This record gives sequence, C-alpha cells and structure tokens, in this order.
Amino acid sequence: MKKIVALCLALSVGAQASMACTTIIVGRNATNDGSILVARSVDGVSGNVAVDYVYHPPRRNGYLLRSQLENRFWYQMPANLMGYTGSPDHRTNGTGFEESGFNDVGVGVSATETIFSNEATLKVDPYATDDGIVEEVIPTIILPQAKSARDGVQMLGQLIERYGSAEGFGVAFVDKREAWYLENAGGHEWLAQRIPDDSYFVSANQSRLGVVDLNDRQNVLSSPRLAQWAAQHGLYGAKRGQAFNFREIFGRDEQKDAGYNYPRVEYLQGRYTHALAGVQQTANRFPTFARPDHLLSVAEIENSLQNHFQGTAHDPYGRVDPAATTRPISVFRTYQSHVLQTRANLPAPIANVEYLSLGMSALSVYVPFYEGASIPASYRGAGATADDHSAFWTFRRLQTLAMQNFPKYGPLVRRRFDAFAVEIATRQKTFETRYSQTYARDPSEAKRLLDSFTNQTVDEALQAATELSNEIISDMALTVNKQFSFEGA
Repeated sequence: MKKIVALCLALSVGAQASMACTTIIVGRNATNDGSILVARSVDGVSGNVAVDYVYHPPRRNGYLLRSQLENRFWYQMPANLMGYTGSPDHRTNGTGFEESGFNDVGVGVSATETIFSNEATLKVDPYATDDGIVEEVIPTIILPQAKSARDGVQMLGQLIERYGSAEGFGVAFVDKREAWYLENAGGHEWLAQRIPDDSYFVSANQSRLGVVDLNDRQNVLSSPRLAQWAAQHGLYGAKRGQAFNFREIFGRDEQKDAGYNYPRVEYLQGRYTHALAGVQQTANRFPTFARPDHLLSVAEIENSLQNHFQGTAHDPYGRVDPAATTRPISVFRTYQSHVLQTRANLPAPIANVEYLSLGMSALSVYVPFYEGASIPASYRGAGATADDHSAFWTFRRLQTLAMQNFPKYGPLVRRRFDAFAVEIATRQKTFETRYSQTYARDPSEAKRLLDSFTNQTVDEALQAATELSNEIISDMALTVNKQFSFEGA
C-alpha cells in the first residue's frame, strides 16, 4: 500500500474521475447464507446527479430507445418486455443510467464499471464513440429481456459485436444459480467469466479478467475468434506459448491506474483474504478470483463499499484533505450504491433483494427492497435541485452537512446508521419467516406484509436522516454564534 500511495501523490487522475466505480461479486459458497451477491458503487460526475428507484411494468409493445446524454446510439426494443427495477438519472426522463436492478424472472444487472482498453487495442479497434452502446442504456436493454444471467451476457455481447462499444466497461449479471462478469475490449470484442461459487471478485476501474481457457464454455464466453483476432493484429503471441491473459492483452495498465485503482483492489482483497493483505503489486497482477478466509455477508459488503481508508493516514475525510490523491471507495459524487442478493430457497417475491444506498455510502444506509415490494413514493421525483420530499435529497442534504466537518459529524452519522442497519437485519429475519409462512396459504396477505415492512423501513431510514440533519444544523448554529457573537445588549 505504501508504494502505491507514493505513486498516488505524484499523479493526477484526470479524466478517470468523470465516472468511476468499485465492484464486488461473491459466489454462493463464499457467503454466510448461500446467496449470491453483486455490489457496486455508482460514482458519477457531480454531487447533484439525483436518482430515483422505480419499477417499470411489463410492456406489450416495443419502443425506440435512444441515448439521451452520451451519444447517438439507438436500439429498437422488441415487444413483450418484462417488468424490472432501476435507478434512473433524473436527467433522462426515467430511462437512462438505470445502473442496477432485477427483472420479473429474477435476473439482476449492475452496469457499468468504467475500464479502459490500451492504446494498441484502440489503434486497431477504436471505441465507437459516436453511436456505440453506452452505460446509459445497458440495464434498460438487458433487464426487460434477459431470462438468465448467461442470457444477459450473450445479449450484451451480441450488442457489442453489432453496434460497437462507445466506452470501456465491465458489467455484472446474476440470477439464483450464478453470477457472471463481462468486460469489453476496444470497440467490438468482449470476454465474460462465471464467478466461481467459492470465490469473490473485485474491480476498480481497470480490466480484471486474466488468464482464461476460451474453450471452457461452461465458465467462459467471448466474442467469436477472440484469440485469433488478437493474434492477427499483433496483440497476442499464441505461437510463442503466451497464455491468453485478457487484461494484459487488451487492458490499460499505467501509472495513473496504479495510483487510482490499485489501492481499492488491494484493500478489498486484503480484507477478505489475509494472505493477500499488504501484497504490493507493481502491475495489474492481482488475482482475478480469490477465496475469502471467512464467509462474507451482505453487511460486510455494504461496509466495504462505505470504506474511505478510515483509521489510516490516507483517509481524506477524517484528515480533511480534499487534495488527497489516494482515491477511496466511498466518494461524495456517488449517487447510489447497491448490493444485489439472490437466494434460491425463498418465495419469489422475497428471494431477490436490492440493498440501496443513496448518495455517499460512507454517510448513508443501505435500505432493503425486495423484488416483490411496491416502491414508496419518496423514491421518485428527485431533480437537480434539493427538495423536501425525495429520498435522494433527504440523504444528500445530510451528507452535505456532515461533510462540512467530517471528523465531528461523520462518526455521529455512522453510529446512528450502523445501529439502524443492525436493527433492519434483525427485523428482516423475523419478517422473512412470517412472510414465507403466510405466502404458502395467502399470497395477498403476504404482499400486504411485504409492503408494510418496506414502508416502515423506508420511513424510519428517512426519519433517521432528517433527525441527523437537524442535529448537525443545531450544532453548527452554536458554532456560528460563537464565531459572531457580538456579546452585549
């Protein structure tokens, strides 16, 4: 970590800061309850990018989908689309940058992790920047159509081959059986790997898929003749006995990556696997998959996404250092962070859960939304300007206030939200048992229980955020009064 941080001090992250995320995926035999987890922070360009959380009902008729913010990409959506959830950017009229969600058959998507192809790859197959597929539309296309995680991978792969990619990205797919991760290379190539059931995967704005057997179609999918194409263009020396290492062949790995991306991967892998703690890489040679020393929980993954190197000399918030160049996992410009959980042993309406944190994860709380729940009105209607009704701005107001003095107010927020998270998790166990018993005999009553649980949880989360904001404002008022007291009559 020390060598990596030293590199950070001399580097400017430049354009990478425009869109950057952190992804964690955990196989079912590596979790404490047999679920599969897909998690990511969605780090945008501004603290004012507000998002909603919505359910799009099934559609009988197709429609023309266009990129509204990134380029001229368009796609004809077919008829008979499934319903799905998403977290659309307020600037897209509810159909862009939806980022994460589940569809009606339990397929989940998290898109995208920003990555970069190297110059040699882009020289022979540049990004289709004007009209290629972009992050803005990926969940909106895949979720209404994919019948399984593998189906989603193949669908996106075909889109990349047909339309080209306008940018570099990694995308996670999950269902009740498995999780996959896809990365593109240049404009038209791609590779996807199935996450091993006993392992986890982490990514931080850099290609992470490594040595693969392209003939292993159970665990590896790719664009046609990927190795031959790479060899034809001088990117891969198969005849020299070179292993097919996707990230080394196609991925960018420069000093800016070592400074901006390595610390997050090093931290996460060292946290879950002690043998990897403190391992300092001078190139992008982190293991693609690793086995954790202990079974991982939803709570631990949430906590991981809230990390900002607290307790170290590289905590930019605790040390009040806005110029810090060690990029933490949790940043203020995050507009949502999520953990998608799939479970095969529960009734369909509660089998899949999206734990959703709005705004900066270090100063927020993950609220569970079961796939079958109706979404409260407070999670709709956020705009570019702060308001008094939306969930997004309730959390963002608190975060903005707390960041005025993070060493003082950050711990206050975390204590309240951490206690609330424990309370929610305890309540969930009781609720799920009762729901399962009720669902077997009366699905309508079970739905009422589900909506009641969701509404109560959301109301209490927003109440906690509001009370924390009021507590901080009250304390700040005392500070201002001391500064400008003008004592006397």
